[in-house]
Amino acid sequence: MNENYPVTRASNEAMIKLQEKRNQANKAMLIMVFGVFLLFIPPVGIIFLLFMCWRVNKLRTEMKGLYKDAFVREPLANNFQNVIYEPKEGFTLDNIKSFGICQTGNSYWSEDYIRATYAGIDFEVAEVHLIEVDKSSDSNHSETYFEGRMMVFNFPNKLVNTVSVFSKKFKHRILSRNDEKQYRVELEDIQFNNEFDVFSLVQLDAFYLITPHMMERLHVLAGKYESIAMNVIGNRVILAFNEPGKNVFDQNIDVGKLDIDQEMAKVQGEIDDIKLFISMILNLKA
Repeated sequence: MNENYPVTRASNEAMIKLQEKRNQANKAMLIMVFGVFLLFIPPVGIIFLLFMCWRVNKLRTEMKGLYKDAFVREPLANNFQNVIYEPKEGFTLDNIKSFGICQTGNSYWSEDYIRATYAGIDFEVAEVHLIEVDKSSDSNHSETYFEGRMMVFNFPNKLVNTVSVFSKKFKHRILSRNDEKQYRVELEDIQFNNEFDVFSLVQLDAFYLITPHMMERLHVLAGKYESIAMNVIGNRVILAFNEPGKNVFDQNIDVGKLDIDQEMAKVQGEIDDIKLFISMILNLKA
């Protein structure tokens, strides 16, 4: 293993168990493929395939937990203070509504909740999936409003009045809060204006917050994710990264040998992004 990603004995044991479970799952799925021929011998074939489906799902659940033990818990503890990591927990719906970024739809779930401290700043992160299900039709059609991560950073001193930034591709946004009117703000950077929409209750606050350095970072993020949004409310900065089909702290189990260094680097990259966000906004207070 690359020395840049040292692990404890507990993490190493979790990695070994994870690889064993992956091998078991791959064998089980292979057996299921050949087991399809047993459908010509009902009810034995049906019972066998139902059992194998249950077996594969059970292995997947176990692998998901082992992956987080092996690759997520320790890097979080090594980089942050006061870490609380709850893989099966997330933001509540009331939490998400208070962020004032995205419409919530009528169905949601959230997981991989993290609460920690870095450079004296408390923050929270979780995966969020917001869906609008059309229950009036027989097809039960659904539309995804948001699928990705939301982050909340709490700063000890008040920053600015409400300032909202949305990439043009960010759909289902919320443009106003508490019946107060937000004004669209045009900044001096034409390229930034073409890529983002900025709204603020006090226009001067938008110019204070969206510095050239901030614009540069937002440009980079817009290139990394499908769409992004940022909302500043008093001493809270909320970031949302829409990345459908991707869960940062999960892994693809339907592949061969696990690349440990690659998985470690992926998780560390996400951790480094959080640290960068905090440093970037802290510089505004200098």
